[in-house]
Amino acid sequence: MSRFDDMINGLRDEMDIPETVWRGYVRTLSELPEKNGKRNFSGGKKTEYGNRSRRRREAGSGMSLLKAAALVLISVTVIGSGVYAAEKYFGILDFLGGKENIETPLPVEAEDLIVPITEQEQEKTVNMEGIPVEYTIKEAMCDSDSIYVVLEAKAKEAGRYFFVPEDAIAEDPVLDWGVESDMSVEEYAASKNLEIKHVNAGIQNTDELGIGASAIYFQAVSDDVMDIMIECGKTKKEKTLDVVCTGILWDESMVDMEEIMRTEIRFTLTDISETVATAYVPSGAADVPGTGAVIEKAEVIQTELGTYVEILYRDESQDMSLMPCFRLMENEGEEHRIRMASGTERLAEGEYFWKLALEKMELGESITLEAYNAETKEVYGTFELIRE
Repeated sequence: MSRFDDMINGLRDEMDIPETVWRGYVRTLSELPEKNGKRNFSGGKKTEYGNRSRRRREAGSGMSLLKAAALVLISVTVIGSGVYAAEKYFGILDFLGGKENIETPLPVEAEDLIVPITEQEQEKTVNMEGIPVEYTIKEAMCDSDSIYVVLEAKAKEAGRYFFVPEDAIAEDPVLDWGVESDMSVEEYAASKNLEIKHVNAGIQNTDELGIGASAIYFQAVSDDVMDIMIECGKTKKEKTLDVVCTGILWDESMVDMEEIMRTEIRFTLTDISETVATAYVPSGAADVPGTGAVIEKAEVIQTELGTYVEILYRDESQDMSLMPCFRLMENEGEEHRIRMASGTERLAEGEYFWKLALEKMELGESITLEAYNAETKEVYGTFELIRE
C-alpha cells in the first residue's frame, strides 16, 4: 500500500482488478464510506494486444439511500500503439474505442452527445500556490443515467516531471498507461532524470448527482501530460448538471493530507439525450426463491448511449446477505454484457430497485431476468417479464 493510502487513514482501499470483469458486493450501508468519503479500487491489466492497457481505478461513494451495491465495470480498454503528441488529447471516443472494446463500440448516435468544454466554461480553484500541474476539462458526455468526463493533467514546467496514476508504485510497468517502454516507474523516471508525481481526478459532488460508483482511466500523452477519463453511473435524471471535478497531485515527500495539491473545477453539463422508457411486468410467479424478494416490474430506458434496466422489487426480510442481484439473460442463457456500474438502491422501507447499465441493444416483447447472490454465486431463479 502506498504512502498516500496511509495518509488518508483507511478511507481508500486497493485491490487488483481481475482479468475478467470485477464484481464487488457491499452488504450494508455501514460498510460504505461516510458521505463524501471514497473507497477506491485499482489495478492495471495486461492484454493480448502487446500487454498495453490503461490503468483503471474504481471508486464507490456512499449514498444516503444506498444499502448494497454490486459494481460491475467494463474491462480496461486499449487504444493501441504509440502516444500522441502533447497537443492532442485522448477523448471519450479514444478511451471507449480501444481494441478490447471493438465488439461494442460507442453507438454512432451517441457521438453527438460528446461536447467540448471550453476554458471559459470552467471555474477553477486551487488549494495552494505553486501547484506544478494545470488541470483542464477537455470534453464530457451524459445521458439520463451516465456521465463521462475527460480531464487533462499537464505540467506547467515541461521536462521536469513524470506523471503516473495516483496508486502507481515504483515497480509498476509504465506500459500500464500507454508509455512506450518496458521499464518500471522507478527505472523510467531515473533514466530521464524526472521527478515522479502522482495524478488523479474524480467527481466531487457525487451525492448531488446521484453517483454511486465510478471508474477512472489513465492514458499518458507524454511524460508530463496525463489524460484521465471518469465514467459514472447515476440515479438522478436532471437535464442540467452542475458538475464539480477535483484534480489532485502528490509525491512521496508529502506526509499529510494538507500537502496534497488539488484543483477544483466546476462546469455545467446539459443532458441532450432522448429517453424512451418501456415497462415490463412478471408473466408468472415473481417471488425469488430462498430470499424475501418479490419482483414488481422492470423499466427499460433507452438512450443514444445505452440501455438501462431498472428492476423494482419488494423485500421485507431485512437479511442483506440474501438480497438478490439481477442480470439480463440472452436466449442462449448468456448474460448480456454490462457497460457500467450497477447496484441496488433502497427507495423506501422494503422497496428497492436494481439497476443494470448495458451496451446499447434492442429488447423485444419479453425479457428474462436471472436473480443470483453476488457473494456465493448461487442462482436463485429466472423470471420472464413481458412488455406492459
